[in-house]
Amino acid sequence: MLKSLEVKGLFPSLRPLFCSSASLDLVIKRSTDWKWKRRTSSSSWRWAKFSSGPILGFSLVTTIKDLLGQKPFVLDESEIKDKVKKAWLARRNRRYEEAVQLLHEALRLAIDSGEQLPISRVYDEMANTYYEMGSLDEAEKCFRLLIHRLMDLHGKKESSPEFIEVSLKLSDIFAQKGDLEGAEAGYMHCVTRQTKVLEKHLSKFLVSHGARIAGEHPVEMHGEVYTDPIALFGMCLERYAFFLVKYRDSSRLEESQECFNEALKVSHQLFGSVSFHIVNLLNNYGIELLAAKQFELAKKYLSLGIHKVVLVNECSPIISGYYCNYAEALFHCGEMYECSDFIN
Repeated sequence: MLKSLEVKGLFPSLRPLFCSSASLDLVIKRSTDWKWKRRTSSSSWRWAKFSSGPILGFSLVTTIKDLLGQKPFVLDESEIKDKVKKAWLARRNRRYEEAVQLLHEALRLAIDSGEQLPISRVYDEMANTYYEMGSLDEAEKCFRLLIHRLMDLHGKKESSPEFIEVSLKLSDIFAQKGDLEGAEAGYMHCVTRQTKVLEKHLSKFLVSHGARIAGEHPVEMHGEVYTDPIALFGMCLERYAFFLVKYRDSSRLEESQECFNEALKVSHQLFGSVSFHIVNLLNNYGIELLAAKQFELAKKYLSLGIHKVVLVNECSPIISGYYCNYAEALFHCGEMYECSDFIN
C-alpha cells in the first residue's frame, strides 16, 4: 500500500535531513489522561488511554488552535473570546455540557458581530467538543461546516494542515458510525495529500547536488516551519495504521505495520529514539493490537519500548500500565515466566 503511495522508504533515504536530538521542546505534544479501564471482553486489566482536550502528537483529536503549533483564530478581547476560552477549559476537564452551553452562547454573539473568523473559531471548538463527548452526528455536522468555511471563507485548500486535521477526525467518525469504506477513503486521502506536501516541503531544504541539507540541524534552524508538515505526515500514518487494526481483518495487518513503522521513523527523527512520544506511540499501538487479539504483534511492538519507558521522566505515570500491557501480551503468547517479571 505504501509503495503505491510513494511513501515507503521516504524517511530512510532522507535520514541526514533530520536532527536526532530528543531534547527539543517541540510543539508537537500530546496531553493524555490515563486511568484504569476494565474491558468487558477481557478478564484482565488494561491500561487504556482517554484523550482529553489535546494539544497534539501523532494522535487523535486536536483543534485548529492546537494544531501543530498553528496560531489559533485570534479573537480580540471580547465576550466571545472569554466564552470560547472557558469552553475550551471545560472541554479539557470533560465538562462537556458546560462547554456546549458556553459555545452556543458564543456562537450567537459571533453571528451578531457579523465577523466570519470568530464564527469559524466557535464552530471549531464546538466540533471538537461534540467529538470528544461522543455526539458523533453533531460533531460531523460541525466538522463539515467547518471544512466549507475553511475553504470558502479562509482560503484553505485540501492540502492545508487544517483541512487534513479535520479530515482525519471525520474519517474516525465515519469508522465509528460503520462507514468503513468512507473512513478508509478519508485516511488514504490524508496520507496521499500529506505525502505530496511533504515531498515538496523537504525539497525546499535540499541542496540540488548531493541531497545535503543547507545546515546541519534543520530542526534547530527552522523549528516548527520545518517540523510541522513532517509531524502531520506521521499523524496521518498513525491514524491509518490504527484504523486497519481496529476495523479491518487480519489480512490488512501487514499494511497497518507498514504505516506504523513509517510513523515510528518520523517520531524517531523528530524526538529521538528514547522519548515519551515513542513510548506512548508504542503503547497505544500495543493496546489496539491486544484488543484485536493480535498478541504476537502486540508483544513485538510493546517490547520495543519496554526498556525505554523507565528511562524517560515523562513516562513515569504510564510505567505500570505499559508493564501490564506487555505482561498481557506475554501471557497470551504462552510466556508465563517472562510475564511474571512485569506483574510482580
